Amino acid sequence: MKQVIIDTDPGIDDLAALLLALASPELEVVALSTIYGNSSVDTCTANALHLLKTAGRTDIPVYRGAGKPLLRPANEGWASHIHGGDGLGGVTIAKEETGPVVAVAGKHAAVAMIETVMARPGEVTILALGRMTNVALALSLEPEFAGSVREVIVMGGAVTVPGNVSQVATANLHEDPEAASILYQSGAPIVQVGLDVCNRVTVTPTQLEAIAGSSNPGAQLLSRATAYLRKAYITTGRIGPDDGVRYNDMPAVGYAIKPDLFTVKPAQVEIETRSELTRGQTVADWQAAETNAQVCLDVDSGALTELFAERLTKPVS
Repeated sequence: MKQVIIDTDPGIDDLAALLLALASPELEVVALSTIYGNSSVDTCTANALHLLKTAGRTDIPVYRGAGKPLLRPANEGWASHIHGGDGLGGVTIAKEETGPVVAVAGKHAAVAMIETVMARPGEVTILALGRMTNVALALSLEPEFAGSVREVIVMGGAVTVPGNVSQVATANLHEDPEAASILYQSGAPIVQVGLDVCNRVTVTPTQLEAIAGSSNPGAQLLSRATAYLRKAYITTGRIGPDDGVRYNDMPAVGYAIKPDLFTVKPAQVEIETRSELTRGQTVADWQAAETNAQVCLDVDSGALTELFAERLTKPVS
């Protein structure tokens, strides 16, 4: 099994990604680390804990991470227009029905990343589903971190398609471009799973119905949260009323499970940090003599969504 730390800001699409990871025998989720993004870091941490309790996986430690970008103020609006004020489309009301969640582990996420990676050099993958701040802190604190991590799978970037928070940038890189730049300049092995593939991966209405009808508690939680996400996407014109839904973090987990479903191309990728107009842009040089990232450009979306629906609808043993 591939050992992974999932750095996450749940988030409805994070919820989908995490449930896929927990349901996949190819992955051993050794920890979750939390980051601000879709909501505040405190809310995202509570959501991660609630998810693990719902999924029956309270054995996995959760480490609270950074609450703001390295150099910039936090976007206090978070992503409530897409994920709701609680980050999970209002389903946190259900938390009161399931009782209190387990406590967060008493260590900062960046420190936990360092200790885990350095104890198992070359074995641990970081799945960076949120802003890169925690990863940048780990790289800055431990000089050997970049050479000891197996790979960092980044959910973010857009090189052949427009961004989702500007014409050129995606939220995870736009909100803390300095942290992303530290990662991309670090020498760590990077796989970029951006909108170039995420825009192609739509879970169909039939698959959503199967997930909604599943007895799996995690699938039921996701189905309730997805109703908010679909409404937000329809309102903003991202999908039509009869379309399926995209969980943008899910393909990054899909790559960790089955990389052969993806078409990748090496590039030298730089992150724009100085211009507000192009802040957070992933600028890819395909002809560079040296490259720092494997950029995903295509995916077998049908196979990936079939895998996703099959694993989320599997009864809990």
